[in-house]
Amino acid sequence: MVKATKGSESDDLKRRQAERRAQRMAKQRREHSPEPPTLAEIKAKLEEEKQRLTTEPPTLTEVKVFPVIKFRGELRPSQTDVAKIAREQIEAGEKQLYIVAPPGSGKTVTGLYLWAEVIRQPALVLSPNTAIQSQWAARTDLFTTEGGEIPVHWISTDPEQPALLTSLTYQSVTLPTRGDDTLDSVAIMCWMDNLLVGEKQLANTPEEAQVWIKSLQENNPDYYNERLAFYRKKMRDDISLGGDTLKVLHTSALRALERLRNNQVGLVILDECHHLMGHWGRVLAAVNEYLGNPIVLGLTATPPDTKKAGPTDVRRYMEYFGPVDYEVPVPAVVKDGFLAPYQDLAYLVRPLGDELEFIADASKALDELVEELCNPPRGDDGLPVREGLIEFTMRILSTRDFIMGKAGSWDEFEKRASKFAISSRLFLMDRGELLPADVPGLIVEVELAADQAYWLDPLHRVGPTLSWYCRHGLRRSEEKADHELADKAISRLRLLGTQITETGTMSCASPVSRILAYSRAKAQALIPILTSEKESLGDTLRAVVICDYERTSAVTAELSHLLDDEAGGAIAAFRELLTNEETDKLDPVLLTGSTVLVDDDLKPNFETAARHWLASNKYSVDFDWDEKAGFYMLQGKGGDWCPRVYVEMITELFQMGVTRCLVGTRGLLGEGWDANKINVLIDLTCVTTSMSINQLRGRSFRLDPDVPDKIANNWDVICIAPEFKKGLDDYKRFLKKHKHLYGVTDDGAIEKGEGHVHAAFTEIKPEGVEENMVDINRNMLERVGQRDDFRNLWRIGEPYNPTPVKAVEIRAGRDPKAVTDLSPFPPFLSPGSREPWTDGTLTLAIGRAIIGAFGESGMLGTLNYHEMQKIIHSAERAGGYVRVFLEDSDEATNAMFADAMAEVFGPVVNARYVIQREADFQYEGSRFANTWVTRRLPRFVSDYIVKKSMETMYRREVVRVHAVPRELARNKKRASKFEEQWNIHVSPGNIWYYQTDGTKSMMKEAVEKGWLPYDIVRQKEVFL
Repeated sequence: MVKATKGSESDDLKRRQAERRAQRMAKQRREHSPEPPTLAEIKAKLEEEKQRLTTEPPTLTEVKVFPVIKFRGELRPSQTDVAKIAREQIEAGEKQLYIVAPPGSGKTVTGLYLWAEVIRQPALVLSPNTAIQSQWAARTDLFTTEGGEIPVHWISTDPEQPALLTSLTYQSVTLPTRGDDTLDSVAIMCWMDNLLVGEKQLANTPEEAQVWIKSLQENNPDYYNERLAFYRKKMRDDISLGGDTLKVLHTSALRALERLRNNQVGLVILDECHHLMGHWGRVLAAVNEYLGNPIVLGLTATPPDTKKAGPTDVRRYMEYFGPVDYEVPVPAVVKDGFLAPYQDLAYLVRPLGDELEFIADASKALDELVEELCNPPRGDDGLPVREGLIEFTMRILSTRDFIMGKAGSWDEFEKRASKFAISSRLFLMDRGELLPADVPGLIVEVELAADQAYWLDPLHRVGPTLSWYCRHGLRRSEEKADHELADKAISRLRLLGTQITETGTMSCASPVSRILAYSRAKAQALIPILTSEKESLGDTLRAVVICDYERTSAVTAELSHLLDDEAGGAIAAFRELLTNEETDKLDPVLLTGSTVLVDDDLKPNFETAARHWLASNKYSVDFDWDEKAGFYMLQGKGGDWCPRVYVEMITELFQMGVTRCLVGTRGLLGEGWDANKINVLIDLTCVTTSMSINQLRGRSFRLDPDVPDKIANNWDVICIAPEFKKGLDDYKRFLKKHKHLYGVTDDGAIEKGEGHVHAAFTEIKPEGVEENMVDINRNMLERVGQRDDFRNLWRIGEPYNPTPVKAVEIRAGRDPKAVTDLSPFPPFLSPGSREPWTDGTLTLAIGRAIIGAFGESGMLGTLNYHEMQKIIHSAERAGGYVRVFLEDSDEATNAMFADAMAEVFGPVVNARYVIQREADFQYEGSRFANTWVTRRLPRFVSDYIVKKSMETMYRREVVRVHAVPRELARNKKRASKFEEQWNIHVSPGNIWYYQTDGTKSMMKEAVEKGWLPYDIVRQKEVFL
């Protein structure tokens, strides 16, 4: 037996004393703090409260006949359409109405009209903030009753006194319980469970977990309250997602709902309903039955982004509102004269020197990596130390090896590894390698044409091949050096936004993309843009620059030398404006949720105007000015100084022209903020969702009563470096922004997508931007001074089709392998009447062939196809584009025609039938050339005869192979009808069935001779 030392005895004594002390403390806690109720007790209490709420009969107010209420004014066309749809749906027993309409289109009046004259039942209006809540009550002054003005007591904004129309905030009826003993107990139990499980287990027993939490409450109350709030929210979400939403509501919300139920609400109007994807939506969906299933009217300018919500919330939202019943496009409201017209502009910039160097290095690093992977070093035996990337790719393709097994055929391999099957062949072809003998070749122009934009991206092109090599080659190697090489490759790819995972690749945050998004060159672009706008508008200029943040969020270590904490933020933009004499004259002001910065030149005038405004609105505020380099930081003192007050104050000063340029963040200057004098909006944000973009753009659409001919310029600034990998990431953000935006084009059509900004902007890249960037920017700045011309293009007040028309835009392209530069002629007209094809006449002829084939195939019903051939609209646009669509046609026929036109001019991929197009080429020749005259007569004689007999001659050539449109290629009978019409309107030519050996041989010749379509084809929606 080992004798205990004095030191060990002392340690044991201390340990026993600590245990007894802990036991006494636990006993005292139990005596003074009762044990939390069990989960069963908590559920019973919640069920009892829910039972009382849902089963007690409502104390109904006296039922009265709904009074006669009429709208004073005249409804706009879109409002009339909504009212008509509402009447039809209500008569059919529907109880859901979902309307999408832009800011300024009259959503409030529409909702009130439906309440007063269509649905005619007590209504509850819910809004996201008190400003919109008050607006609903105020707009009732546009309505009258039989006795004149609507009585005040018919309208309420008080949850304790519901009326005929009760306007409240969402918070008033969805407020969750806070500090409630029951919810806190459930939250603490959830917290305890989290401490008892997981890798970082902090407690072994529930008692230990309780002691841990209690000690935090006593010793670190801030952290305790933060974590308790976290678990409260988690439990509220869990309960509401489980269908027990009413259990988590605050008493005040429950009582408000009871009073509304007693008031027999028959209509619930939900304004800005895109907010209802979370807690608010869960509550209101659950409350609907409790209120007696009233009619639900959802109103929003911006449907929510369903990609960022959970599937349960998305499903609930869709079920609650149903599909959109009517969407009021911005162009329709502009055409009616109720929103200001606008033009979308873009300014292109290049990254600055050090930024461009980083991007170039990242791109070069990938190229060097690929070379390193392809050329492994050799060992002492003279052999490569590992299997190189090329040899690995060849082996995988030859053996069709999935590592865990092999595919029985190429079709099976391609199906199971589709991206690798393409990427690996592209990789080998790009490096000039021959494909293994049993691997099918890849006709890029045909097989990849449908996904051209994707496979032209260098990272998409090589990414799957590198991923397979790293995952299945290097990582599975026995050599540590190979593992390190895999890590190096993964790190290099991550710089460019590609993450290799266990199963493949996925996108990730890219430092290169971040540099482009927040390049300092973007702030510098404000100078030429605002200088041009100032020259055009003078004192009437009201510009708003919107950024994502006041300062940029955390910058990674690899970018810290390029992007400081102000890069890309509102402060950086504000500082840039002060560096130029012309933009400094605009007296810029920065306005965010926490900061107000004022140009130093402006301080005296600003302070005078601000004090006057504060006094007029009975606010008591003292100013504290902190002088900086070129500007002042303003801080207010006094209980009245808060963001709501100073935002309202500075907005009014902006409206007055005290400052002509505001710089702010999208969080502050987004939804709910209004300044109708904005005529220039510069978007420096990275947001791309339809909801956020519509909110931002909606700021400039408001009509200005003082400027009846207002037209707003909405600018994007795009940073590009197309010669480098990821160098078009910022351009891709621009494409996403404009995906759902309409704008006026140079031919007066209202077009959806990036093409309305400039014809050179396509979904792949800005065409010719490397050579024409300066010209594009010059064109954009010139358009600043062409406001009147672009306003006229909107043709405000003229008749128009309120439904967007599907159109096709085509720009003729030419395969570099095609050697003919002569202008082609239609191949069947008499020589005396010949005019060469133009892009417009050729497009029109093909359109007539398609309509003729539709008609001969019985696909147009009772429509006369000869008459329909006359309504094909074909217009040539700047930049070599031709726009084509059917005028005055039904939606289905127009869509079928547009699809067919796109397929004829588009890639010949997966086509069932193809057809050749021939053309005649004009040249000067002699009938005696290459005859006995030139072969037998003396040279001077034959030359004279040939020269004297020169005449205009024609030779016929195949110039293109086109796909037969899918709808006409469903069977040979339809395809033959297309052939007949093609021969009448376009060219002699026979249809070829794609699967025959003869067709495959012809297609190979087509690739070699450049007969495949190289046209740029875009399908768009346009207003006419």
